[in-house]
Amino acid sequence: MAHEENRTHVLDKAAVILELVASAGPAGARLLDLAEDTGISRPTVHRILASLREIGYVQQLPSKRYTLGVRLGLLGLAAPTPLRRTSELQEYAQDLADEIGDTVYIAIQYFDSVYYLARAHGPFPVRMQTVEVGDLQPLTSTYSGLAILSQLPREQQERMVDNLDRTERSEWSEIGTEEHQRLLREAIEQFKADGFLYGDEYVLPGLSGAAVLVPNKVANQRIAVSVSAISARLPESRKDAVIKSLNATARKVQETLGAADEGYWLSSDE
Repeated sequence: MAHEENRTHVLDKAAVILELVASAGPAGARLLDLAEDTGISRPTVHRILASLREIGYVQQLPSKRYTLGVRLGLLGLAAPTPLRRTSELQEYAQDLADEIGDTVYIAIQYFDSVYYLARAHGPFPVRMQTVEVGDLQPLTSTYSGLAILSQLPREQQERMVDNLDRTERSEWSEIGTEEHQRLLREAIEQFKADGFLYGDEYVLPGLSGAAVLVPNKVANQRIAVSVSAISARLPESRKDAVIKSLNATARKVQETLGAADEGYWLSSDE
């Protein structure tokens, strides 16, 4: 009995480690960071990673960081498809981009990251750095991610903001991580107070953005609809209209994915 309990405990730790490795994306996760973020001792994390490497569930890059392994990817192909009707999400994003004029995103929470399901450009010709469909970004580095981050437990929020130097974009190097952390905390509090995010430079100097969440009763299945543009494109005078349009699109996404009653995920028999 004790052996079975110990085995289950190890499996729990391995699952937590795999989720954090997945959240790190293609850049990979450091052993030290995995130990700090999980609270598991460094030797134990190293031992579990070694076992996961042996079976192909993780791999180690030349940088010594860890990413998911090919065998785990093949295993994932056999799992039920997590989302449906993504072509309709792309249509909604394009309609909103045409209306607002700038780049629109629809993204879903993926552990400590955000995964991009749709992106559409509006007619305004000047664009800031954009994210591609299928990209995985830390919750602290995009407007969609910050909207989702605002809903997570305070301890998780603080961990991600405190560790910002691991994921921060190079554009913040001259301004400073402490200032960026202050802005991120301000963004989180704004969303909690107002139910939406709207402001400048929360994720990148010179970038404005806005984000809302798709209504959903399932706590760990969060989808955000957001827009980003150069600062001059989203002044305070446009806030009410932009948020109204974002919320209208969020309701369309909710209706399409059945978010209010069953969540976004497909059941195993669909």
